[in-house]
Amino acid sequence: MKLNGRQVTAQLTHIPGFDGDKIRRALRIREVRDIWSQLVEQPILNHTNAVYIFTNDNRREMHVYVDESIYAAELNNRRELIKLACREQYGEVLDDFQIHISRGMRKKEYPYQEHQEKTSTHTLSSQQEQENPYLSGQQKSFHLSDEEKNRITDQVSAIPDERLKRHFIQAMIRDLECKKSQS
Repeated sequence: MKLNGRQVTAQLTHIPGFDGDKIRRALRIREVRDIWSQLVEQPILNHTNAVYIFTNDNRREMHVYVDESIYAAELNNRRELIKLACREQYGEVLDDFQIHISRGMRKKEYPYQEHQEKTSTHTLSSQQEQENPYLSGQQKSFHLSDEEKNRITDQVSAIPDERLKRHFIQAMIRDLECKKSQS
């Protein structure tokens, strides 16, 4: 005889110290996250910080927290489509769908980040890394001598804007360090 999750939870409640409410909450959190991951595409998942579905004043509400306003605007455009898909695919009839921009510590939470790393199909081949040292995550560290840095400074001395000059110097130093580390 196979047991489903609720039957197992019911059996576990007989164990002293078992917190069934905590288990049910964890299962519901996972269920809501799975629903959300099926409703939207990966780029939105990458910027999702939290998703909640709960009842408030006899109204079923979904609250989604994203880290950037552009994703909030995109979700706002899809508001009714998401509510419809949620009802048709998962039986969750939503009266309200709220989108929030994350603030504070919540902005650092990315529950779908691990999912993204597992499903990512874009990886660099070793040949691509060798051809373009900027793509390689494991570059050798190489520092320029003072003479080489002075030569770079002399080359950009004709640039009147100090901020622009400083950025050119930094870019040229990094470029030369990268080229020297390849040889």
